[in-house]
Amino acid sequence: MIASNLLRATTFAGVLACAFVPLAHADIALDGTSTPTTYARGRVNSFLLDLHVVSDAFAGVDALTFELPPGVTLSAVRKRNTFTFCSDVHPLVDGMGTGTGGWYQLGWPALDGCGSFAGSPDPGEEQIVIVDLDVPAAYSGDLPLTVHALGDGNGDPPNEADLVLTLADEGAPPQPVVATASKLALAVDGGVANVQVLAIGNTGAGTLAYTITTAASDGVTPPDCGVPITQPWLAVAPMSGTVAAGAHDDVALTFDTGTLAAGDYGAALCIASNDAAQPMRVIPLGLHVNATPCAAADRVFANGFEDDADGRCSQALRTFDDRDAFLATVAPGYETNAFTALRTGYVHGPLHFGNAYPYAVTAEPGYDIGDFYLFDGAGELSTVSPGDTSRLTITFTGTSVTAIGGNVWGQMFQNPTVIEMNMQPPTTIRIELDDGTVETFVATSQQDFRGFVSTRPIHAITFGAPLPGDDGEYVWGVFDNLVVGNAR
Repeated sequence: MIASNLLRATTFAGVLACAFVPLAHADIALDGTSTPTTYARGRVNSFLLDLHVVSDAFAGVDALTFELPPGVTLSAVRKRNTFTFCSDVHPLVDGMGTGTGGWYQLGWPALDGCGSFAGSPDPGEEQIVIVDLDVPAAYSGDLPLTVHALGDGNGDPPNEADLVLTLADEGAPPQPVVATASKLALAVDGGVANVQVLAIGNTGAGTLAYTITTAASDGVTPPDCGVPITQPWLAVAPMSGTVAAGAHDDVALTFDTGTLAAGDYGAALCIASNDAAQPMRVIPLGLHVNATPCAAADRVFANGFEDDADGRCSQALRTFDDRDAFLATVAPGYETNAFTALRTGYVHGPLHFGNAYPYAVTAEPGYDIGDFYLFDGAGELSTVSPGDTSRLTITFTGTSVTAIGGNVWGQMFQNPTVIEMNMQPPTTIRIELDDGTVETFVATSQQDFRGFVSTRPIHAITFGAPLPGDDGEYVWGVFDNLVVGNAR
């Protein structure tokens, strides 16, 4: 990894923020912009950098690195559209999980006169890269991201340049924001009353005011919240309330199966609030009444989990599409992993992670060269190839786990028709828990999140992207920023 003092070497005076001012005798210069231009605290943020390497001597760049303020670290860097005239050059990624790192040409620091990233006279060769920054919750204020280009030595000095992109603090949303589960599934014996607590949080600013009604739901047709329907087997308390910023209300949902026959039942909670972006939040509720009492069933196959501590095979599973709402339901001591210790290349599995909550990751299908291919460096896990049989499975090997969540999306690592790589097209993602629960949704970016909180241990979870896109091409299913722990 390049030393910090080298990243602070002589820079190009006048190259500030997102602008480049041409100077005399300049053989390497760098300009560019970032999308977005703001960051959110307490999470991994993804930025698309549109960079231009400018050189009147057609010099290239042997190292393209990044430097961050103390406490902020690199989670991943990926190429998207990069131009080079060195077909045999493969950049290495280093420094993930630290505040300095990036791409280095094979053989660096020996300059061989053929840079990994090509430069040409103004306006320069476009280099689009994606950078993930892990910003702690305590960080605030402007966040300067320094991009450092070290030239290949072709032409006269100076052979390096800096670009500073200033990212603004997004801060708290200016209005209340509802944070809660996206769905709840419950399986119980007949003749019981089961109480589930649903947290309604406010991750915005100001006071959240909400009112709850119930509507019919068949699991297929979108519920009509304009037609409230009272379900005799469901009671909600309270049905309205207020929540201060950063706090949450616990709403008790009582499922009474005393008069219900075995089978499946559905309803929906309609949460109307002063959240301007989401004034009506609809939460599907699924209730399954067991045909065979748990005490009389084979515990291995009753519900997929070998746990009968309560003498019944009841299970509740909450699904979340919001990371903040998910974390509010997870007990302290959970572990997170951005997979920054991984490096580019083919890898055989299983890969082992976790300390308090150990787990192994396997990939299908496997090949002689490896089970995983870690494209363009650390920061995410994917299979060697895409397709309808490609999948990643996490199996927990130690402490009981009842809460798991992370970012799941589709990524086009290699596109056979265009130069652009690492694109994130809309992708159908399939997630399956080891009890047979399946969650399917369309992911549109690497910020898409899914989390699960269960009343029974989760032993394994599988991710995949089994359907081709509109162009008939399969997309890699990817997961990252994994959270593992137990329900609060």
